[in-house]
Amino acid sequence: MDPTLTWSETLPWLAKHTNKTIILKGLQTHEDAYLASQHAPRVKGIILSNHGGRAADTAPPSVHTLMEIRKYCPEVFDKLDVVVDGGIKRGTDVVKALCLGAKAVGIGRAALFGLGAGGIEGVERVLEILRDETMTAMRLLGAEKVEELGLRHVNTRAAERDIYDGPGGMDGLRGAVKGLLVRAKL
Repeated sequence: MDPTLTWSETLPWLAKHTNKTIILKGLQTHEDAYLASQHAPRVKGIILSNHGGRAADTAPPSVHTLMEIRKYCPEVFDKLDVVVDGGIKRGTDVVKALCLGAKAVGIGRAALFGLGAGGIEGVERVLEILRDETMTAMRLLGAEKVEELGLRHVNTRAAERDIYDGPGGMDGLRGAVKGLLVRAKL
């Protein structure tokens, strides 16, 4: 990690040097999600990821960060596309993430397992299984389309004890964010 990277300098530099869409990966706190949203429309989306726990063994699961965003700064969902990367093992995991506001999920590990077990056909089979499980879970919830999913379809009570429950930390972030670096919660 480069400690000289800052929100106020790095994103404008990046935007100046590319005409591609900017999507930030590896966010692990609601504060970082909020800061990213302050750079919309330059930043189009964020990928919540703990990099499979390889960066820090105490990094929060992506769905916990998603729940923190929902709790402390839900306006992020109006400004950015939020993707959950990690922890997606079955269709019900996909549905939970979508209910909490994610626009998409990453399924790297499942796809790699499929690739190892059966080559390209194995990957296709993994995608079929996830699609079928997702559709079944949606039907059981009474939702025909992804757009119909929402908070009323998911019970987060058991997981809420594991998410950050201190002050929202948003007071210092609202307004000017010049050079601010937010540290991960360990």
